[in-house]
Amino acid sequence: MLQEQRHQMIGSFLKQQKAVKASELATLLDVSIDTVRRDLEVLEKQGIVKRVHGGAILIKNNDNVLNKLFNEREAKNLEKKQEVASLAIELIEEGQAIALNGGTTTIEIAKVLVEKFKRLTIITNDLRILSILGENKNFNVILTGGFFNPEEYTLYGKQCEEVLSNFNIDIAFITVNALSLDYGLTDFRMHEVGVIQTIISRTKYKVVVADSSKFETSSYINICPLKDIDLIVTDSSLPSNMVEEYSKHDIRILFPH
Repeated sequence: MLQEQRHQMIGSFLKQQKAVKASELATLLDVSIDTVRRDLEVLEKQGIVKRVHGGAILIKNNDNVLNKLFNEREAKNLEKKQEVASLAIELIEEGQAIALNGGTTTIEIAKVLVEKFKRLTIITNDLRILSILGENKNFNVILTGGFFNPEEYTLYGKQCEEVLSNFNIDIAFITVNALSLDYGLTDFRMHEVGVIQTIISRTKYKVVVADSSKFETSSYINICPLKDIDLIVTDSSLPSNMVEEYSKHDIRILFPH
């Protein structure tokens, strides 16, 4: 797991629990205690946590710092995400009903949709995506409702999932934190997991959009096995041997040639 992913998971966990032991984080992240200590040292320098004996606590009034984690994730691998978005929209036909869950890659897809299509129905739980899609007045855009997650600018919870469950979706573009043959789709965003699972249950054609850095990584919350997904769209940096390995397990991958 990449250091950035660990930091986001620690920040998300502390947002919920306020305090955590280093040993708990080591188990959660599947890393050594020394790695956890180094991560907490970095986060302390960033003003996110305060290290205490045996673990760390969340510093009060640091929402702006936590939001930086999202902004950094949005900027990371931007060119790759744009490459994924350009390829993913080739799967869409005018007039379809589309779902976009919250995430930095689906934000890039929303930007391309506004430019390339005239008539779509799009349902999302992401307020940033809503703002982007509003630029195209011909779209039917549906916001799920639900509780607001200020860290991700997304909506979640029972109300959100109930709204999603009322739709028959033609194609969904799903962004997750990690994917692997062993663990399937996983994520550190605990509020987003139920949203993704509901979208999957209501969609005819399920597409995971993930840049190549997310392959063969795992996060701490399981979403579903890869067999529940119809296609993965990624960028041109994915190694050919990984494409072959996934193909052996009947996992379809679409990437630029």
